[in-house]
Amino acid sequence: MRVLHVTLSAAHGGRRDAILTLTEHLRRQGVECGLLALRNLPSDMADVVGQVDYFEGLEIAGRPTLRELAEVRRVCRARGVDLIHAHDGGSQYVASALRLVSPSLRAVMTFHRTLGLESVGLRNRLRNAVTLPMIHKVLTATEERRSYFLNHCPISPEKVDVIPLGIDMATFHPDTTARDALRAELGLRPDTVLALAVGHCGPEKGIDRVVDAFAAARTRLGDTPWHLALLGGGAPTHLEELHRRAREQLGDRVTTAGFRTDVARWLQAADLLVHAPRLEAYGLVLIQAMASGLPVVATAVGGIPEVVEDGTTGTLVANGNDDGLTRAIVSMVEDAALRSRYGNAGLARARERFSAELCADRHRALYQHLIDHRPDGAGVTA
Repeated sequence: MRVLHVTLSAAHGGRRDAILTLTEHLRRQGVECGLLALRNLPSDMADVVGQVDYFEGLEIAGRPTLRELAEVRRVCRARGVDLIHAHDGGSQYVASALRLVSPSLRAVMTFHRTLGLESVGLRNRLRNAVTLPMIHKVLTATEERRSYFLNHCPISPEKVDVIPLGIDMATFHPDTTARDALRAELGLRPDTVLALAVGHCGPEKGIDRVVDAFAAARTRLGDTPWHLALLGGGAPTHLEELHRRAREQLGDRVTTAGFRTDVARWLQAADLLVHAPRLEAYGLVLIQAMASGLPVVATAVGGIPEVVEDGTTGTLVANGNDDGLTRAIVSMVEDAALRSRYGNAGLARARERFSAELCADRHRALYQHLIDHRPDGAGVTA
């Protein structure tokens, strides 16, 4: 089985992490996986070696031209691709266009978006009306995103399935050695409760909410030792303002680490994840935290209630309930037994429901079904 994964950009972020985790584990099951980034050069993608069988970059500025579509088809023909897996609206367009000239090519699209950037507005509606009939299956990570997609796009319910994203349990897991090392680097006492907030500085991720909630919690926590670390990038001016605000409100109780590629190590060193987005499709970091044995405090938006079990693996707070967020943080910081109970339950839930192996199993089975039911049994090379 040969699958080509297509995305607009292979830039670092949650979508890239989800794609590469999937391809890495599909390859372990014998699926050949390529990665094509429409807006990158091959030189921009050198760090994906080992996670895909091959990669291509085209540096397309806008909507692909006929010449650029021909280049994608050349890749498919050269590699004998059976199925193309699109991961955004731009690659959905490419997949549907390829099927016009190669009807036996199978096509799947994953809808990753938190915002309605690929489903709202006249241009998006027109694109979806034209392209979705050529896509065999649309996948979402949660029932909430499935419902959203069905309400905003012209597609039958039978064509939209839910497959939760998975994470590599070999990367995200408890590790006391890593915990002690990073905490020593930060100069934290052994009894200091280290909380993390992970996400870019855009308002939808709500990192500012976390900062404000910890500022409000300072008096309530009294002498309880705690520290907050902020991980994530974003527009430089916005990031600088967020970090300045955090230092003004929290002083030496906050570390502004910026964008990090070693998130797993930070999770292993922490005691708590606080995730307070205003909008969220899934929240991959929630599963990463649970797999690392961390309890979670999160806002109950989007697909988060399908990931975090309130009162079992963490505490969910209504969106906009700032005092509720502060109270949940105080309770979690003060109660080590509660953190341990939620953390253990989250670890078990992550292993049972959100492993990369299970995610890859489900994708491979879907791919195989679509390939086996081609009208002529032939691939794109026909």
